Amino acid sequence: MRTKRLLLSILILSLLLCVIFLGAPIKDLWAYGQNLYAKMTIFNMILNELQKSYVEEVDPIALMEDAIKGMLSNLDPHTTYMPKEQFESWNRNFEGYSGIGIRFEIIRGKITVMSVMEDGPAYREGLQTNDKIVIINGESAIGIKRDDVPKKLMGPGGSKVNIGVERDGWDEPHEFVLTRQRIIIDSIPYSLILENEVGYIRINRFTATTGTELKTSLDVLQRSGMKKLLIDLRDNSGGLMLAAIEVADIFIPGERLIVYKKGKSAASYSEYKSSGRALYPNLPLIILIDHASASASEIVAGAIQDWDRGLIVGEASFGKGLVQSQIRYSDNSALLITTAKYYTPVGRLIQREYKDKSKEQYYLEAYDDSSRQAISDTEDKPAFKTRLGRTVYGGGGITPDFHESADGAAISLELRKLLYAQKPFFATFADDFSRAHPEFQKEALQNKRSIEGFIENFQLTDEMYANFQRIVRELNYDFSPEQFERNREDIKFLLLREVVYKIWGDEGRLRANMKKDTQITRALSYFPQAEKLLLSSQSLDNGR
Repeated sequence: MRTKRLLLSILILSLLLCVIFLGAPIKDLWAYGQNLYAKMTIFNMILNELQKSYVEEVDPIALMEDAIKGMLSNLDPHTTYMPKEQFESWNRNFEGYSGIGIRFEIIRGKITVMSVMEDGPAYREGLQTNDKIVIINGESAIGIKRDDVPKKLMGPGGSKVNIGVERDGWDEPHEFVLTRQRIIIDSIPYSLILENEVGYIRINRFTATTGTELKTSLDVLQRSGMKKLLIDLRDNSGGLMLAAIEVADIFIPGERLIVYKKGKSAASYSEYKSSGRALYPNLPLIILIDHASASASEIVAGAIQDWDRGLIVGEASFGKGLVQSQIRYSDNSALLITTAKYYTPVGRLIQREYKDKSKEQYYLEAYDDSSRQAISDTEDKPAFKTRLGRTVYGGGGITPDFHESADGAAISLELRKLLYAQKPFFATFADDFSRAHPEFQKEALQNKRSIEGFIENFQLTDEMYANFQRIVRELNYDFSPEQFERNREDIKFLLLREVVYKIWGDEGRLRANMKKDTQITRALSYFPQAEKLLLSSQSLDNGR
């Protein structure tokens, strides 16, 4: 009876929606509604029959979720339904979470602290990198699955969690009582001065705090002598649109259009402009993008490029310009439904073509250079003019002003599979190394400049390499001696990068990456052009 009432309610709602959006005659609507009701009745009968007669036990909730995903599968690639746990995990990246403030890895069955977030509960109570959490609320945490750790350590803000911690030099675990608090994941992991007074800022994601973080980083870099700025948006898949607008507003002078969106109705049209209070309108600027730069990253890059405010260097961006509205349900699941499309100030559609392609094709195409038009092959792309008369291209994503690929940093497919196998091969090696050499940890606390010396002098001995091979075997991954031999140089680099991350944190990883990151090196060479572009733009502003 409840099912019939539910189906009748859906039928009535469907009819009302059709009246509102289609303006169809009542006679046609009734026929449409009856057909929809019939299909939903059949759906309910199939679900009941599966539960009653199918040869194996089936989970009706899982079947319903699969049905929802199937219903959305023929729409655009970004309209998505997320069950509770998936949505909560995804949402932590942008809204934060309530926990103790650590990054961790499971190493040899123990929760190993990889880094401690400053001013978080763990930091205040004295937890350190390399600590092992072996007890949580009186229960052993040894052998815990990685996905189960957040369930144990996270909880309502203000609630307490008791943990037992092992540390080198202690005879037995020490107890810590931590009060959970709201933790916002930093969107800017590091910022520093590179050569020739160039400030470098890496933005990982666009969250509610990105604008504030960026202003703080810029102020620190300016006091350190910054005269030019390189913003790295590679691998930044986006985030909050308003955060992207706030970032662009810091650099774009005047009250200028940053992005607009429009859908199928006039009510869906909105414009977003800069405030006229740009904090750094006169800083020569380069933005580095790649195939994984998407959504909010493309809003920033597109606005900077369209207003001739800076240069875009790197590879064509992902091309994600669909606006998702977030609808949350009572069971904490959510629907991300596409309601409009993003356009840059000169009218370029950011979204890449997705029709007549499977989701797999759509995503693979984004990272395949052979299927993306190179910077020199623009005859099929719609052309637009900036206010200085520069030609910029639409057709999906942001085409950089200067194309620089990352080919030099590529690793083999077999090594890539090892790196992303979701087993802590490299983290385990770094943990072993840092425990065997505590002097580097002490040096890191005293002098961050020691990173460069460590990177230059790091030697991967045969004994250390054999230890890494043993770790891979212990974690049951099939990587042959021949594969180890032909990938030795790249493995050495990846081990070095993990070790310096373990000892010096994010800045250590950046410094190591720059030894192979030719894109950054080549991007720096375009600052004379960026300075010339800024002067031309300022002259136009001043009427000269």
